[in-house]
Amino acid sequence: VPKVLYISPKESLIFQEFVDGETLAEVIKKILETKRATGRELTLIKEAGRKIAEAHRVGVALGDFKPENIIITREGKLFFVDLEQASRDGNQTWDIAEFLYYSGHYVSPISTSETAELIAKKFIQGYLAAGGSEETVKKAASPRYTKVFSIFTPPHVILAISNLCRKTA
Repeated sequence: VPKVLYISPKESLIFQEFVDGETLAEVIKKILETKRATGRELTLIKEAGRKIAEAHRVGVALGDFKPENIIITREGKLFFVDLEQASRDGNQTWDIAEFLYYSGHYVSPISTSETAELIAKKFIQGYLAAGGSEETVKKAASPRYTKVFSIFTPPHVILAISNLCRKTA
C-alpha cells in the first residue's frame, strides 16, 4: 500500500504517497480488447491473486478489491489503494468475487468469455499458489455473489467465471 505521510484525526485528513502507474483495470481492458495477453500482463494478474492471498492469510479482507484499486508502477510493483473498507475477519470471498466478476464486466456482450476465463484462471492460480483457500474461491461461484454483478457483467461471462470457481481444486 502507499506510505502514509501525514494523519490529522482532528481534521479527518490522511495524506499518502502518490503512486505513479496504470491500474490493473487498464491492463485487463487491453487484454480483452486485443483478445491476447502478454506474459507480463498475465504475471501481473497472477501477482494480484498472490497479494490478496497474503492479506487473507493474515485475516484481512480488503472489501473493495476491484482492478481499479490496484496500481502497477513502471517497475511492475502492485499497490492496493482505496482501502477504507478493509477489515480483519471481513468477507474474503467478496474480495475474490469482486475482482473476478468486476474484471468480467469489461467484456463486450457480443464477445466470447474465453479471455475473461484466462484472466480469472491466472488470478485464481496466483491466489492458490500463495496459500489462498480453495473453499473461498469455490464460494465465489455462489448466487449470493454472482447476482450482484448480473447488472453489468454479461451473463455468459458470469457463468464461465463461476464454473471456473466451482471447479477449483
